[in-house]
Amino acid sequence: MAFTFSKPSFTKVVSQTTGVAEPCYTFAITTKTPLSALVESEESVSPVEYLTHTLLADQAQWLDAFLAEFLKNSAKYFAKPFTPEAIRSRLSHEVQEREPLGACSQVAYTPIRLVIFQGLFTITWSVTQEAGLISIPDSPSPAPAAAKPLWVKPPAQFTSSGNVIVEDTEADAIPLANSSDVVTFQKHEKEATRLDKRRVQEAALRAKLALLKAERTHAEYVQKYGQEASDESDSDETHTETESEDSD
Repeated sequence: MAFTFSKPSFTKVVSQTTGVAEPCYTFAITTKTPLSALVESEESVSPVEYLTHTLLADQAQWLDAFLAEFLKNSAKYFAKPFTPEAIRSRLSHEVQEREPLGACSQVAYTPIRLVIFQGLFTITWSVTQEAGLISIPDSPSPAPAAAKPLWVKPPAQFTSSGNVIVEDTEADAIPLANSSDVVTFQKHEKEATRLDKRRVQEAALRAKLALLKAERTHAEYVQKYGQEASDESDSDETHTETESEDSD
């Protein structure tokens, strides 16, 4: 950091406390490295409050370099040597601008003079601000995943004994289009014959399964009641029950 401190100018200023004119020393300051930051407060804030409560705390090394440079250039003007810690204990700040700092604005505080009066050190600052620019790093968009084709599995085929015929799924599968449009397929004579044959086999299998179920149910009935199930016996029982109810 580069700071330039001019030879101090000497004046006498009347103290508001005592009413006595006391010596005042002013060092003009020039620098090309202002104290800058981006105001990230959601509300507007006072320039002096932002400087003393936020900026100087966040960038303490800036003030350390400033005080070290000041003592280096002004040591010859003091009757006794000062230290940065001694100046910090007597340091205050004034800001020329009174307009509040806007949220998300870029600000720059530039020291323009340092005044020594009544043993106190006061830095006067000039402030500039402009709208902050938000920078978002570019990131490449992820490549879309390749769409996987959807497959329709054909209905299973069965032998006359009820066993499933395993076929080549990939060869018989029909890929679905990704759109919602209706997809039509032209059936060849061989394909139509194969589908009709499959429907006949499925119908025969369903009939066989129904027959087996009926036989099993009939066998369970005979084993449980010891007689054959017939529509005639059911009608006789129903007739007997009806006569019994009428007699009552």
